[in-house]
Amino acid sequence: MINIKALFFDVFGTVVDWHGSIQNESQVFSQEISQEFDTFLFTDKWRSGFRRLQSSVANGSRDYLTMDEIHMEILEELIDEFNLNGVSLEDKQNFNQSWHRLNPWSDSIFGLNQLKKNRIISTLSNGNLSMLNKLSKNAQLPWDCVVSTEFFGTYKPNKEVYLGAANLLNLPNAQTMMVAAHAYDLDAAKLTGMKTCYVYRPDEFGIGKGEDPGDVSRFDLVVNGFDEIEQEIVNKYE
Repeated sequence: MINIKALFFDVFGTVVDWHGSIQNESQVFSQEISQEFDTFLFTDKWRSGFRRLQSSVANGSRDYLTMDEIHMEILEELIDEFNLNGVSLEDKQNFNQSWHRLNPWSDSIFGLNQLKKNRIISTLSNGNLSMLNKLSKNAQLPWDCVVSTEFFGTYKPNKEVYLGAANLLNLPNAQTMMVAAHAYDLDAAKLTGMKTCYVYRPDEFGIGKGEDPGDVSRFDLVVNGFDEIEQEIVNKYE
């Protein structure tokens, strides 16, 4: 019998709906600056820009920047790309904070509270600590602890993130589980000995636009929502 003592959760896309939330924030921003732009495309580009710089940090080709700093750098690029004029520094800073105000998926809070009864639940997110604290407070997410890749000076999928997270809780990786809606995250976690749980989020990139993870049989658990995870753990491991 394997005792899964702690679950680590990816946050952006797995726990919270970043695309729907940021597109809504983009529409508000458009009204505030009185300039129209394609908010769906803007949202996609903001996220993909983060992923690009995140990868550069993770592979060592760029010095560490926090997620907040990366988001601001990409926002500056997009303001130029979308020809948005006269945007003040205060407007940019307020808009960048929209990543702290993301809405959870409908099953997230219930499922987390269910898991929290018997296990440690923690973030393991690329978000910096101050961002994750604000986001978790705003979304009322009931974490036992908040772990950020900032602690390790890099980003997922660098193996040091997964090894370091389990070490912080003084647990062997085999007694921990990574929960994510992103296959690359789970593939990396699995290489360090963590158990893995893939969560389908079919609307992560907009309605009907989800990740294609390929053959999910390589993951230990596969669920459609957080409300299924506890029972799946009991069925498989206990």
